[in-house]
Amino acid sequence: MKTFIFLISFFFLFSCNKEIENKKITTTSDVQEKPPTKKDIKISTFQDSIFSNDTQYINDSILKGKFKLDISKYELFNPKNNCYPIKLSKKTVHEFYNQGFNQLGDLNGDKKIDSVFVLHALSYCENGDSYYFTDNTIPRMQTESNCCHPESIFSIGDIDEDGGNEIGQYYSSCASAFKSINIWTLKNNKWKQIATFTFFFNNGKYEAFKDFHKLYKKTAKGKFKFLEISDMRANGEAVMEWKTVIMK
Repeated sequence: MKTFIFLISFFFLFSCNKEIENKKITTTSDVQEKPPTKKDIKISTFQDSIFSNDTQYINDSILKGKFKLDISKYELFNPKNNCYPIKLSKKTVHEFYNQGFNQLGDLNGDKKIDSVFVLHALSYCENGDSYYFTDNTIPRMQTESNCCHPESIFSIGDIDEDGGNEIGQYYSSCASAFKSINIWTLKNNKWKQIATFTFFFNNGKYEAFKDFHKLYKKTAKGKFKFLEISDMRANGEAVMEWKTVIMK
């Protein structure tokens, strides 16, 4: 019986490491780079995870000492669910997550500038990167993608005029040419998705990251238009349509 349990545990740990090893880590141009290996990412105890015992390194390297990271409210270890924390070396963080932060304006109406940055999954119960905000009262935004970048989050302005900007999230599965852009608003300190649009990556006219500001326009209080690029015709013409969203 003990032998059987040991084999099951070994298989679980190996599968987790293999899954992480095969994930794609890309730059903002979506060009695949070498992913972290099993030597870089390991199952660990809470105490030896860089996210738990060396957040100062993240504050200094990613946030350039301008902000202070606090991830204490995000559970790293749940023995009942085998949610072991992931251990990342400083070298791995520097190589794959040292992208700095992106300013978004005021997100929560406190008249202070908020910024976003990206961190790897904290535990093996998380399936992708997460977006964190320099105001620790703003909840993180989890994803199932490992192609996340600070520039993937962009402000579309204060559409509903409540004092905080709404944001767009460029969501990439790394490989497919069909991406999506999700629109979010922060209400009662929780993220609420209000719309989603297809963004065909190789559309020939609008470039990801560089041209996001050309895809939306506010038309009234609580109302805006967004340009959905859903496909490409056989003649090379992009299938595009301006769609109206009314916030409720």
